[in-house]
Amino acid sequence: MEAVVKRPEDGPVPRFSEHMAAIASEGAAGWAIADAAAEALARGEDVVSLCLGDTSFDTPERILEAAIRSLRGGRTHYAPVPGTPELRFAIAAAQRRFDGHDWLAEQVTVFGGAQNALFATLMAVAGAGDEVLYFEPWYATYEATIRAGGAIATPVKLSLESQSSRLSEKALLSAVTGRTRAILLNSPNNPGGYVLGRSDLALVARVASEHNLWIISDEVYRSAVFDDDYLAITAFPEVLDRTIVINSLSKSHAMTGWRVGWSLAPLTAANHLQNLAQCMLFGSPTFVQDAAAVALEETGDDEMRYFSGELRRRRDLMCDALSRVQQLTFTRPRGGMFCFVNVSATDLSGALFAEKLFRSEGLAVVPGTAFGPNMSDFIRISFSASEETIAEGMERLHRFCGKLVSSIEC
Repeated sequence: MEAVVKRPEDGPVPRFSEHMAAIASEGAAGWAIADAAAEALARGEDVVSLCLGDTSFDTPERILEAAIRSLRGGRTHYAPVPGTPELRFAIAAAQRRFDGHDWLAEQVTVFGGAQNALFATLMAVAGAGDEVLYFEPWYATYEATIRAGGAIATPVKLSLESQSSRLSEKALLSAVTGRTRAILLNSPNNPGGYVLGRSDLALVARVASEHNLWIISDEVYRSAVFDDDYLAITAFPEVLDRTIVINSLSKSHAMTGWRVGWSLAPLTAANHLQNLAQCMLFGSPTFVQDAAAVALEETGDDEMRYFSGELRRRRDLMCDALSRVQQLTFTRPRGGMFCFVNVSATDLSGALFAEKLFRSEGLAVVPGTAFGPNMSDFIRISFSASEETIAEGMERLHRFCGKLVSSIEC
């Protein structure tokens, strides 16, 4: 009799894998068009993708040279788990230049991108059964990241119409329970480009203080605020001891592929985050950190301002084109890299609009369902691409909407 060989796929599926698969599948449909566009582009097809927040800018030469020098200098061995002393000092110094507070290098933990830093932070502050408040529309990974460790993701809807105040005090307070542990902020918001103002942030600071909550502030787009100065939650010193700032170099220095991000936290929380970093990473590549430290020198502030100015021009180009399409409505984004566009006047859902647009014109955008269940009337369009790509994409969008009008008239 032959021995029965047990194949790996016959083994039990870990409960955690089932849990994560269920979470991921809920938002996967929102990225199907982006994935299809990437595959079509790889095949050389005539496709324009305005899906991702990855700029057409190249990483500045001085940063590239720093990485090369580091590699040639033999900096390819283990780095300290929390990050190299040079990079942690540079991050703290850059944050001090930004908000004027006396941040210490010891408060910094370096991770493999802001997403990694956010994941670790949520694991540190919210366990199974705890609740984390976050705002809809939300960045596509937020719900899964909150729920990965067993915490409960509790959405609070932003006002998409009001410019002066995006948050309702009643809605925020009604979402707080005895199990709430944290409020997750994202300003400028992805996908909408909404920037929280002083009254909104003051409300968050007050609620967090009164209910003993952590504030997690995802600030990866703060270098791309176009019409006003950026106001961070750290402008309210009463919440510094309960705020964890998440940031990276991906957007600010055109370094999406370098995967370097960080958390800045009160020292007690920083110690927990460094323990998590030891389990998750055991340190990030030394030569990448050396380049990142150079990126954060004061010269890098000029680069951030240049990139922000270029993104503002691209935003204006896209908004001008969108404003000429009668069926589409949107709020001019004050920051970030995206226009969040309501397509309900076409009598199509955002998902169906995006699908038909891709099939008809080869233009890929992201349907709003990736950013919350109440966002089904929306699509997200990135203006991080080159001006030529944006112009071509807008021409295809105009053509598609013209066909919709013609079909209705017929």
